[in-house]
Amino acid sequence: MGLFDLLKPDEFVDDLKNLQIERYLSMGKDVFVFDFDNTLGLWRNAEIKEDLKDMLEHLRSKGARVFIVSNGRPRELRGLDGFNIVWRAGKPFSMRLKRIFEGFEPSRVVLVGDQIFTDVITGKRFGFYTIKVKPLSNREFLGTKMLRFFERFLLKRWKGS
Repeated sequence: MGLFDLLKPDEFVDDLKNLQIERYLSMGKDVFVFDFDNTLGLWRNAEIKEDLKDMLEHLRSKGARVFIVSNGRPRELRGLDGFNIVWRAGKPFSMRLKRIFEGFEPSRVVLVGDQIFTDVITGKRFGFYTIKVKPLSNREFLGTKMLRFFERFLLKRWKGS
């Protein structure tokens, strides 16, 4: 297994609406960690579409713990009362996240995000099941745009194998 394979998410999903929630729950996964910017909502925004709010509420109704973990600046997310939200998380090498998740059994955690070099690496570091989704928009932080170049290289490599 090469370095590139260590970066590969466990699963690719085009759209969050295609997450197989019941399958993950049946696999014993009951902690879900979602990135915010360009995963649940647009970059620098505080809105989440109603169907995605419904998905998060559905997870919670099934007894799952739901975290929103973002490297973005703090903002008030409307309609998400009672969810665990961590801003300026410092993914992928955050000691803060290590403290938050150190009591969790890694095999029970799913991490969902749009970036390999922040979200997927974070999940892999902690031993979580990782899901890479397509970003909601091309509008994003300059540093993220630069990392997307390398991400495209990896995605082409993985599609060829």
